[in-house]
Amino acid sequence: MSENSSPTSLRPATKVATKSRGLSIVNWIMAIIVVISAVATVALLSLAASRSAQVRELTNDTEKTKKRTLEVKAATWCDQIVPDNAEKVPDLYKDYDAASYDLKAEIERQCKARVSIAEIIRRADPLYDFTVDPECTLNESQDTASCTATVNASPTTMRLKLANYPSTTATLRMRVADTQTSLVTQPHVIDNVATVTLDSSGSGTVTFDVPVDPSWGSAYDIQVSSFFPNE
Repeated sequence: MSENSSPTSLRPATKVATKSRGLSIVNWIMAIIVVISAVATVALLSLAASRSAQVRELTNDTEKTKKRTLEVKAATWCDQIVPDNAEKVPDLYKDYDAASYDLKAEIERQCKARVSIAEIIRRADPLYDFTVDPECTLNESQDTASCTATVNASPTTMRLKLANYPSTTATLRMRVADTQTSLVTQPHVIDNVATVTLDSSGSGTVTFDVPVDPSWGSAYDIQVSSFFPNE
């Protein structure tokens, strides 16, 4: 070293910072995991949405099927409330009365007037709610009777109800026996001898012929066996 040289000292070498390869790999792994998780989450949400849509579709289909079933059942009931089926109407009203709330509502939506008719018939007793004034004569051959029957609805139990309808169809039956007492105990019954149309006051008259046998006796009466208020 020369005399003019400045003194120097030894210094430790400066370390150059280097990136950690291990940390970089961890970051990549975490990034991949995050991406995979995001994709999985999206897939799950998409699947859940699809399942939810399927459930809604199935629910809608079920509701439509239920509604259609109710409509068909109600229509079938309504179609049976007709004059030709008057004798079965009391039982049909029992079916309506025992039906579910939804079915009752659908029946009333389709034919509310027929529900009212069925209720009138169900709660009536034709033998007591109508009176019949008959007059019959035998023909020369004694095998046929010509009859005229006037029917009136009872003023206390039926007349007011029938006043709400333009007419009522009543079906008649005839009983024949050897005595008035036997009419109750041992009659010969002839069903459906005639039908009579009653006006809104519950009155009507009909004339008809009916086959008879003199051996049945000469006592007779005519009764209303069923009736149907017409819409």
